[in-house]
Amino acid sequence: MRRKTTSIKVLSLSLALTTILAGCGSNSSSNNNESPSSVQSKKQTEISIFTINYSAETPQADNVIELEMEKRTDTKLDITFQPANSFDDKFKVTLSSGQLPDVMLTKWIWDSAVLKAIEQGAFWDLTPFIKDYPNLASVYADAIENTKVNGKVYGIPRPRPLVGGQGFPMLREDWLKNLNLEIPQTMDELYNVLKAFTEEDPDQNGKKDTMGYIGNVAENWMDKLTFVEDVFHGHNDSFKYVDGKIIWRDLEPAEKDALLWMKKTYDEGILAPDFAIIKNSQMSDFLKQGKVGMLPYAMDASQIGDMLTTLRATTPEAGLVHVPTLESPATGQPFYPKEGGFFGNYLISKKVPEAKLRAILEFFDYGATEEGMELASYGLADQHFSVVEGLKTTTEEHKKSGLGNYNNIWTLVDEHARIQPKNGFPVEYYERDKEVIKTRIELGYYNNMNGVTSETENKYMPEWGKKVQDMKIRVIMGKESIEAWDKFVDTMKNNPDVQKMLEEKLASYQALGRD
Repeated sequence: MRRKTTSIKVLSLSLALTTILAGCGSNSSSNNNESPSSVQSKKQTEISIFTINYSAETPQADNVIELEMEKRTDTKLDITFQPANSFDDKFKVTLSSGQLPDVMLTKWIWDSAVLKAIEQGAFWDLTPFIKDYPNLASVYADAIENTKVNGKVYGIPRPRPLVGGQGFPMLREDWLKNLNLEIPQTMDELYNVLKAFTEEDPDQNGKKDTMGYIGNVAENWMDKLTFVEDVFHGHNDSFKYVDGKIIWRDLEPAEKDALLWMKKTYDEGILAPDFAIIKNSQMSDFLKQGKVGMLPYAMDASQIGDMLTTLRATTPEAGLVHVPTLESPATGQPFYPKEGGFFGNYLISKKVPEAKLRAILEFFDYGATEEGMELASYGLADQHFSVVEGLKTTTEEHKKSGLGNYNNIWTLVDEHARIQPKNGFPVEYYERDKEVIKTRIELGYYNNMNGVTSETENKYMPEWGKKVQDMKIRVIMGKESIEAWDKFVDTMKNNPDVQKMLEEKLASYQALGRD
């Protein structure tokens, strides 16, 4: 949806200082004979931006937050807020049209169409410039490093927390207390806890009506059960660079161990028997209904608050607690699948001249300050948010008006963003979960395979992925033996196209300069 905005014509501090310094030592005559370039420098920079809208409402033009953004950065903004459900299609159309806005969001900078556009020179290489913008360079440091294309910076990241977004075990804290159990630290300990949740009446209702955990699977991956594979392998992602080669973890010995662990829980009724047909959207229902004691879940305060509110309606003492890390059998070290710290990048059109490019970077650099992030995420103090017990809470007007979408442009960089108390999430959980985040940041591992490509993978992986996934499910459910899995793996390893894929991915990985 296209919407124009107007702005308040106020000079930024930086331009004001430039004007003052330029006047030092000059007489009034010289000041009255300004060059065209100096007059131009006082004009607001007009910036067109294509971004995403996750809300039901689109921010109205000339709203006070956007006007304040313009005022603080001496810009005039023309923002296209594209609804999330049509964003991908509109992005592709805009990209292929060649009529690019000054700045456009891509949710995946390694999309083949984006990479082609970069190769054709459609977007600025920001590598030489980033160092001149200290807030971007420091606050976005991890995301910038993890979103490089061929070793160069082509997009300003839209940052996200490094941990907390992955599905990892979340347990019924009250069930642990009822059974006098500790938070597990290994997969064996997790199994023992889940077995107790299944067999030892953790809800103390005198009935055998609980299960250890629920998971679900997708067509080409294990979805909420992926955490089991991650822990056993000691890394996330299906591929990894190891000792001068790329491995496909589905064909590694640790995958067999992960399947055997899941099969054991399935055979013993610890894993919900209908996991293979459960939809992702149904997962939390099992926990809300008191049927399971563990759910692989992200650290999402809003949704966890909703689950807890439902649970406490019938079980006031109900509680939920995250398992910080689990020891990986592959490494013998505590493990958590760390994230890249980003969800998309803002690309700057090469049609933009360098002077305007620098103004755009200044705009985003201010957005990476505490003041900029607060404005975009919460709005104006006393008008859009209040501070209660040190935590900012936005008003209903702010939530309903779509004003939170400015956080997609100037993104709040806060490792605790996901656990801000809301929607029934207890305030006391905030301090507790900050320690979980601290541990995960310290001990978590991020496997950066972004941008590693293979034409052979593109051609065959849809078919291979379905075959591998089907075989995994059949092994877990006992429809195929573990010996059949071994034979299947041998066949895949000896497939010349699989070997070619791994060679291509190695060449791509090395071209990115990561080995």
